[in-house]
Amino acid sequence: MENKQDLAKRIGQRVKEIRKDYELSLKKLAANTGLSISLISRVENGLAMPSIPTLQTIAKSLKVGIEHFFKTDSPKQFIISPQAKLRTIVSGKGYKNIELLIEGMEIAFMEPTIVTNEDKDQENDIKIMAHDGQEFMYVLEGKIELTLGENKYIMKKGDAAYWNAHIPHRGLSLSKKPARSLNVSFSPGKRVNSWEFLD
Repeated sequence: MENKQDLAKRIGQRVKEIRKDYELSLKKLAANTGLSISLISRVENGLAMPSIPTLQTIAKSLKVGIEHFFKTDSPKQFIISPQAKLRTIVSGKGYKNIELLIEGMEIAFMEPTIVTNEDKDQENDIKIMAHDGQEFMYVLEGKIELTLGENKYIMKKGDAAYWNAHIPHRGLSLSKKPARSLNVSFSPGKRVNSWEFLD
């Protein structure tokens, strides 16, 4: 059975690994959590057993569940998904379909999806969105009207766009058949589904 000292070392190692994955300094993590640099350093070096509230504060700042600090294995460094099996993560709410291409990374900053855009005739029912992070879009099929702020762009197969997601944006299909695109969302410091703003 693992003793308290070994558990403290394991928790500390996991905190350090995740902090470094996010490229955060001890000073920055201390500022984000309100904890002292010395306390975080002692935790990371296994010299102090953190309380549950302290771990919850650190977990919230690192955007991970508290259970990550108790795992015995290191976070996955890569994921391979031959012939990706798409999992629908959003259906409706302004999109015919959003399918996740790959998942499983514990510390994930990007979310690649295949998006089937709603038709232009549904324009009045589809809100223009704005949220944290950045987005990339590459048109696979059809024609898409991409709204970025006050501007509208007609995107055809092979066209690409990259934008800061705080700019109000929306994609509408202008095709007889549904227009599809490869979209990659990037949310620094976030592990949650970046499409949750549609809920």
